[in-house]
Amino acid sequence: MNLIVNSQYFGFSAALFAAIFWSIAVIIFKSASEEVSPFLITALKNTIATLCFIFLFSFTDIPIWYDGFDRLDYFKILLSGILGMGLADVMFLYALSKIGANRIALINCFEPAVIYILSFLFLNTILSNQQLFGFIIVIIAILMINYEKDIDDIDGVLKRRGIMLQISAVILSSIGIVLIKPVLSKAPSNIHIQLWVTAFRLLPGVFVAWIIFLLQKDKIKLLQPLKKSNLIKKIIISSGLGTFIALSFWIIGYANIKHPPIASILGQTSVIFIILLSWFFLKERITPFRLLSMLFAIVGVCLTIL
Repeated sequence: MNLIVNSQYFGFSAALFAAIFWSIAVIIFKSASEEVSPFLITALKNTIATLCFIFLFSFTDIPIWYDGFDRLDYFKILLSGILGMGLADVMFLYALSKIGANRIALINCFEPAVIYILSFLFLNTILSNQQLFGFIIVIIAILMINYEKDIDDIDGVLKRRGIMLQISAVILSSIGIVLIKPVLSKAPSNIHIQLWVTAFRLLPGVFVAWIIFLLQKDKIKLLQPLKKSNLIKKIIISSGLGTFIALSFWIIGYANIKHPPIASILGQTSVIFIILLSWFFLKERITPFRLLSMLFAIVGVCLTIL
């Protein structure tokens, strides 16, 4: 059964749910990455999420194969998966393991800027003055936190490397998501097809992640931590919440919001949840400067949807 959703707020709600579930997953990923290689986590999470989609499709009306797109559309989906679910995810989890969850979350908020530029260049997307103002406020919030003086908290060289790696991940991920916007537009409000695109996009991410892992010289040694059942549970739960549920909500929200930059900005509200959760569960420090940047981010997000 195809579910057709007509509410104008449905896309906004889906994007916000994606942010919530993704924040929880990031905290668990960070905890697991202290003992498990990010290369292995990426391969496992993509594989687990793919199995979840296969299970979902088997018990619903979602087709295993959808033939309603043309060849260029399938190519775009596959390329999007290689960039976003393969290369970008490996970079993201590696940076996460090095510089912490709250910094990664804040750096990731540069994604709306990249998506806005790409959407303007390739999709002719234009924001209203109010939405553009909200967009600028969000970017200011990120600049504030990235220039925070925290040399006592983390090595400066390590921080810069992690930031550059995450920025590269954001760029690749943004290119991937903008690539599939025209494809998703061919199935407006059709959740079944949007979920199929999500799963099909994940497949190349599985292969790329495993290839990268298998290229590691010490891959056998990297498998040793999986002997611990608690680590396996963390990876399964975070994969289900993040790569399966959050990714599904994100693609659905992205497909049902007219302007891609707005969808991206809403997705970046995860920064609020990640900072709070990383402080509570991972004991990562929250400074007044970071709280102020969160306030800016909230105001900016509100301006984009009101």
